[in-house]
Amino acid sequence: MNQMVKEQLEMLIRQFKELTGVCRGAVSHTGVSQNEFWIWYTLTVSDDEYSQQDICNMWSLAKQTVNNIITHMVQKGYAFLEVVPDTRNRKIIRLTETGRLYGTSLVTPVYSAEERALNRLNPEELVACTKTISKFIGILKEELDEPYM
Repeated sequence: MNQMVKEQLEMLIRQFKELTGVCRGAVSHTGVSQNEFWIWYTLTVSDDEYSQQDICNMWSLAKQTVNNIITHMVQKGYAFLEVVPDTRNRKIIRLTETGRLYGTSLVTPVYSAEERALNRLNPEELVACTKTISKFIGILKEELDEPYM
């Protein structure tokens, strides 16, 4: 590996880890686990519908982890599962009003800070950043699927 590529890879990995650390620090103030926070984040920030499998895929979480967190949310009255008609076993996670209020109280400070930070980038920087990271992830996945020699 040439020196420039090696240095850039090291910097990129450090930046990903730093971003992860910043998020971990912010989430630690919420009083819930990292995994639970990202589930709350998904269910409160987006108007889309999500099943447990969707959340597993979105956040690279184990099915059992998501199931345990959702079960706990249901037991506390924060959520319920709604069966999707004409599917084998797909259930959409729905927040109760209490769950939406609680989840929003956890997520809003972090989400608002993310939004403010992104608004401080110009649109070209933001697009370039997301495109480049997506491209890198796709290429890395391709490379990791190659047989090791």
